[in-house]
Order: sequence, then structure tokens, then C-alpha cells
Amino acid sequence: MRRAGVALAAIAALVSVLMTGCGRPVADLQPVSAPRATSVGVAPEGIISRRSRVPLPFFAARPRAETAYSNSDVLRNFLSIALRAEAADDFAPDGSIAISKWQGPVRYRLAGAQPRDEVQIAALSQHLSDLTGLDIREAYDVERYNMDIRFVPRSHRASEMRELLATNWLGPRVASLAEGWRDYESDRCFTLTTRDPRSGITGTAHIFIKDELSPVWRETCIIEEMTQSLGLLNDDPRAIPSIFNDDGVYQSLTSHDELLLQVLYDPRIQPGMTRRNVVPLAEQVIAELRPQGRL
Repeated sequence: MRRAGVALAAIAALVSVLMTGCGRPVADLQPVSAPRATSVGVAPEGIISRRSRVPLPFFAARPRAETAYSNSDVLRNFLSIALRAEAADDFAPDGSIAISKWQGPVRYRLAGAQPRDEVQIAALSQHLSDLTGLDIREAYDVERYNMDIRFVPRSHRASEMRELLATNWLGPRVASLAEGWRDYESDRCFTLTTRDPRSGITGTAHIFIKDELSPVWRETCIIEEMTQSLGLLNDDPRAIPSIFNDDGVYQSLTSHDELLLQVLYDPRIQPGMTRRNVVPLAEQVIAELRPQGRL
């Protein structure tokens, strides 16, 4: 799950690109029992009735038992996951990047999705909307979209990446990672997000998922990439319990990850804010969300 961020080659003054990815954890995923309730995987009633008579839950969204974590852990992980990237063109002297988040409706378009994917993405979109306050749903046929989710078969991978790289709007680091996704089987999925570097507002997200993945890996890519496209752009091996960790232990959003989203989308945390301004605000938001300071 590698991360990078670079400026667009053609219009670097207006838009920057951040990349998230899912690949090479230490162990394959297995469905696990659910020790706590989660709304992820329960599709909205209208979606179920329109597309399927039976709810289709995420197997990957059945989380393992979570280890305890403190408010200090949440703060540290928030600063690492929302304010850092493996590579970026706008690092601050302390190595951080500015907050990047959406500030308007998110409308996604699907390409190559199976009926199960459609239901699960609709369910996850509702859950992410509940956590962030964003209006997230599939775009109507004639509606403009700003999130593109593609399930790409092997036979189309080379042409898909060739078309992307031919646009010349990717910098060298992101281009290299996109080529890696094309060439290495263990690189399962990745996301490109664009943002205005002056305001930090996310403009678009482009999610690529390999079509041949097993159901659990397919679900895990949906969960992680859609969530990270909202502005949690980094992974950290010290973040526990979290899906934003290369160890592959957690394949769903944990209560910790849901807290990170709630902190990020608190109106006091503004896009474009730097670490110096974010720290005291994030401390305050976390204390309000978890007055007990623990699970």
C-alpha cells in the first residue's frame, strides 16, 4: 500500500496528484467473524430492492477484535495518515503535507463492476456519508461524476495504463507506481486523487482495481481505496487497529479508522491546513468524540 504525491506536469499551478495503493501485505486475507456491529456492507433499502433481493455483505468488513488505543494514539495516527505521504511535491519542512478533503458532493461512476460490487459500493458510500457528512452516491446517467471506479481485467491493463500515462499529467513517481500496478500481480489496486494545492480541496478521484482479485481482496480494495480517496492518504505500520497498515490484519474500517474520518471531516479541520494549525484542533475534536480517552 504505497503512497505518492506529485504535481501535474501540464497544469501544476492548479492541480496536484496524490496516489494511494493496496498491495504486498504480509498475508492473504480470510473472512473472519464480527466481534462488533458495523453498518458497512448493509446496502440502503432502495439499492437492495432495485438490484438484488438479498443483501450482499462484505466478507472483508467483518472485523477482527480490536486492540485498545488512546486518544494520543488517534492523534498521532491522524497526523501520520492525513498529513503525510510517501512522496509529495509540497512537503513542509517537517515532512508533512496539507490537509486534503472534499467539500462538495461526491458522484462516482463504475466501469466493469459486478452486481455485487454495485451493492457493496452503494453500502460503503452510505456509511462513509454518515461518517463524514459528504453526499456520496452513484452518478445518474447524464450526471457529471468526480470519482471514477474501474475494475480492470488483465487484457485491458496495459492499454488502460498506456492511456493514463499518455496524458502526461502524472509526475515520475506516480507514473512509476502506476506502471508497477500494471506489471506486478501483488499490486492489487490504487487511487489517484487530484486537488487544488492552494486550497487543499480534492477535485477528483480515480480508483483502479484488478478485476481478477478474489472476492475478499476485491472488497478490501473497495473499502480502503474509497476511504483513502476522501483524504486519509497515507499508511503507517504503527497505526493499530487500522486498515491503513501494511500488515494486512484489518481488512475493514475499524472504530479507529472511523474516528480518523470523523476528525478529518469535522468543519474545524479545513482543507489546506498544515500540521501546525491542525494539531490543537485535532486534539480538541478527538477529546470531544472520545471523552473517556479509550475504547
